[in-house]
Amino acid sequence: MMIVDTIEIRPIKLDEWLPDRCLNGAEPFDPNSHLPETGCPSLNYFKRNNREALEKLYKLTINTYGGCGFVAWDKDKIVAYHNFFPQEIASQIKFYGYGFDSVLTNKTLIHNCLTIVKGDYLHKGISSRLVKESIAWAKTNGWKRFEVHSVLPDCEKGWQSDQKSCLSFWERFGFRVFKEYDADNDTRKHYGVTKKYSIYLQLIE
Repeated sequence: MMIVDTIEIRPIKLDEWLPDRCLNGAEPFDPNSHLPETGCPSLNYFKRNNREALEKLYKLTINTYGGCGFVAWDKDKIVAYHNFFPQEIASQIKFYGYGFDSVLTNKTLIHNCLTIVKGDYLHKGISSRLVKESIAWAKTNGWKRFEVHSVLPDCEKGWQSDQKSCLSFWERFGFRVFKEYDADNDTRKHYGVTKKYSIYLQLIE
């Protein structure tokens, strides 16, 4: 059986596993054999590096807005996830590309992270399936706009990033650039690019 046939895409749920780390290993992640972590410190706007804060963030988002992303499961193990937050929450917690230059604040979702284990699960379309599920959910639930910030021009290290931030990846789903700006010095040195982008997908006219 091919790997892709065993993958199930499910919404992030409070009673399952809450995204709390990047999936940068080579093997599927078993949440039952690892202690919960706090996730990206920038997510913890109640208290930095605090598990309780992370749980409150997801509970607030899911209970208020109905969802915040999807997880790719291979039986009882995790191989990838995509999560996002409404702009009004994103602007408070200031996570990766948090929407500082958003055009709309009403009914706008901001991409947070798209991460996948690196082994045999790469190049199987799993990341694309996650993004498609997120877009479909956003449309069904009346969101008007989906934004991704700090997007890189196509570059080798960008494709390896857990943020899946290369421009052409997002363009295949219909995202378009609405702002171009100069890359910061750290980005220039690490990725070898001079520009970054904010992009959007119009969900409802």
